[in-house]
Amino acid sequence: MNKAELQKSTEGYSIATVGELSAFEGKAFVKELLGTSSIELSFGTLSPGQSVPFFHHHKQNEEVYVVLSGEGVFILDGKEEPVASGSVVRVAPCVSRNTKCTGSVPLVYICIQGKAGSLEQYTMTDGVVEQ
Repeated sequence: MNKAELQKSTEGYSIATVGELSAFEGKAFVKELLGTSSIELSFGTLSPGQSVPFFHHHKQNEEVYVVLSGEGVFILDGKEEPVASGSVVRVAPCVSRNTKCTGSVPLVYICIQGKAGSLEQYTMTDGVVEQ
């Protein structure tokens, strides 16, 4: 599977899949599919030696990348930063960025985008324990 597919959607939640992550190829955005209103989330893979085909930055969204498998480099404002399975990388909107797979297996990652400075509450201050 090379795209996200909606499995179920109700007024209160949505469930989608990109299939087996080890077999996923390419890039899949899920904001529209899930109907999110506060974040964008995407799944991406880069084959060995492959790079994202462009550098980019954002107007207002910061990004957090979670590397699920493989090895690579993030090129952040011209500096190469090595990453591997388990790496978590935050990138401010103004930072120029690109990603390259440097290992012998695909680099598989999740990217989460949200408006910088917009998080007012998080799990410890927003969560409500139900009895």
